[in-house]
Amino acid sequence: MDDSASLDRCVSALEVRLGQVETKIDWIDGWLQRIEPAIRGIAVDLSDLADKVSSLAIRVARAEGQLRAVPTFLQLLVALISTWAAGTAIVFALLNATHS
Repeated sequence: MDDSASLDRCVSALEVRLGQVETKIDWIDGWLQRIEPAIRGIAVDLSDLADKVSSLAIRVARAEGQLRAVPTFLQLLVALISTWAAGTAIVFALLNATHS
């Protein structure tokens, strides 16, 4: 009878523990059900953020291309001097042609 009572106590203790485990599992399940919509919302927000970052990268690339197309100060200076030199050559050619 002693073995039977000991077995009954062990089974009773296991049933109590199993009830505690079930309670915790129910709590975790409820918590996961509450957090799931938030996780889905974060996924949507991250997708939107990825689209915005991609759009920003395209705009930065366009701006970079436009900046590369802008002439440097040295190029502008050479173009200015070349234009003045050509104008001066034309003026001297016209003066030589009219004074001869």
